[in-house]
Amino acid sequence: MHYAKKHFTNGWNGKWNVECEDNQERDQFDNENTAYLLGMSEGQLFCGARFIDARYPTMTDEIFYQYFNNISLPKDIPCCEITRLFLDKERRDEGNLRSLPASKALFLAMIMYCIKNGYPGMHAVTSRGMYAIFRQANWKVDMLQRGLSEKGEAVYYIFMPANQQVIEDIINKDKNSAWLRDTLSRLNNL
Repeated sequence: MHYAKKHFTNGWNGKWNVECEDNQERDQFDNENTAYLLGMSEGQLFCGARFIDARYPTMTDEIFYQYFNNISLPKDIPCCEITRLFLDKERRDEGNLRSLPASKALFLAMIMYCIKNGYPGMHAVTSRGMYAIFRQANWKVDMLQRGLSEKGEAVYYIFMPANQQVIEDIINKDKNSAWLRDTLSRLNNL
């Protein structure tokens, strides 16, 4: 698996209302202040995430706030928002990652991105399902507030810490911990 920081848009809509152009998501937050983390396997993109520093306009402050009671990203500490988090299960399964914890590898890459950029973690608004996936991965995320989306579905404003202890928690409880450690070693060299 290889991760790269590039500009990227994708056609995965999840459950959010997203504008698409030529079958690709794109919004006002896709700009020079945005970093993209992309996961590739056998030349195929299969996962990714979008990071925006809280010093710039974010979805939390300009869109997602309406689903909650008075939320805003911290401006007085290093902080980032993560959006467009995706894992294409079909591409993962077609490649050589079917039996491996690809989502945990993505999570490790996200954590390493934060550590290398001086963020103690990342904020996100997630669905109930994504919140459960983080918890199942043994990532002790903090649920800051529960809200309702425009579709009346539960959404969660969360903080996902990024530090060495979180990395160990994610790796140690996985039967493929050796593969995850090897992936982590490669991420450290990026």
